[in-house]
Amino acid sequence: MTIAQVILNNNWKATSVNKSTAVNAVLESGIIATGSQDAQDMLNAINEQNVNSTITTSLIGYAWAEGNIGNSTSTVPASLAEAFTEAKVKVNYINQWWGVPTIQKDLLASTTPNLVVNEFIGRFWAETYNKMMTSTITGLATITALVNDILTGTFTANAVLDTMLIKGDMGMKGLNTMQCNSATFISMKKKEPAMFTQTFGDPILKVVGGTETYVRGKPTGWLYDGYVRVIIDDTMVNGLLALVDENAFVLVEKTNIEKPLMYKDDPKGGNGAGLEDFGTKKLFVVHPLGFNFVGVQGTTYADKGGLTMAELASGSQYALAVDKKLSPITFLKFTL
Repeated sequence: MTIAQVILNNNWKATSVNKSTAVNAVLESGIIATGSQDAQDMLNAINEQNVNSTITTSLIGYAWAEGNIGNSTSTVPASLAEAFTEAKVKVNYINQWWGVPTIQKDLLASTTPNLVVNEFIGRFWAETYNKMMTSTITGLATITALVNDILTGTFTANAVLDTMLIKGDMGMKGLNTMQCNSATFISMKKKEPAMFTQTFGDPILKVVGGTETYVRGKPTGWLYDGYVRVIIDDTMVNGLLALVDENAFVLVEKTNIEKPLMYKDDPKGGNGAGLEDFGTKKLFVVHPLGFNFVGVQGTTYADKGGLTMAELASGSQYALAVDKKLSPITFLKFTL
């Protein structure tokens, strides 16, 4: 079966690629909220008309806030009021094309061509989501209130505990991953070898509500302190360790976008030899909860469909919109 038949003869949905092994792993990784009310509010606000702009939607509805005892004039205490206001989020539009030769050999050799195509495209989107989140995390480290910067100090287990103190009592629960680049990881491993456990080939378990469950997501191979996954991604800079809680990001995408898988045949292209391409597109939001999209001053994001990884990693795109104890992401900076 040809790529044209696979794409044109099937009723592809925008969510079809989410069933691929790679994207499904991202959605089940634990740091993405997809079914919350916040996610639904964002989803309802996305449409093709605002593809190149920011949208205003509800920010976060935290489960707990100090009550207004004996005071019926307000339902939200002033100390946490910002957590319940509205926030601007960035709508991203990405379309990506490949030449047919990149997949045709595998396609012709397979008895499940639809699955081959979906897995191929799924790997692209899974890495896109991972890189966007890691780049965003790197950029958030420019917010000094969230950073334990020990300057010339080197990595220690006590430094991790001190970083948790940024969030106080809320920093002692919910930690899902520790994220850093490879050079930073090797430095940590040398400084505190007993804190890191190698898990290549072994399932990673954690207890959720008293029930053991497998942890999926970006392959790790390492645990910190016996239970926290270490995610290694060289998008991040040297000497930066991010402590990331569960549901730190919300990911939503427009499900009824037209032709999420695309096919193009140009017989005149390639100097007359012909060009045959296939592609994918999504209209989506990947947003760190507890933060407000502000963009870089002087840059008009209404003129572009998304943010580059370099822009995300450079910082200044997001401002902390809640008390720092409620931030799902905190940082430790140290010298390698």
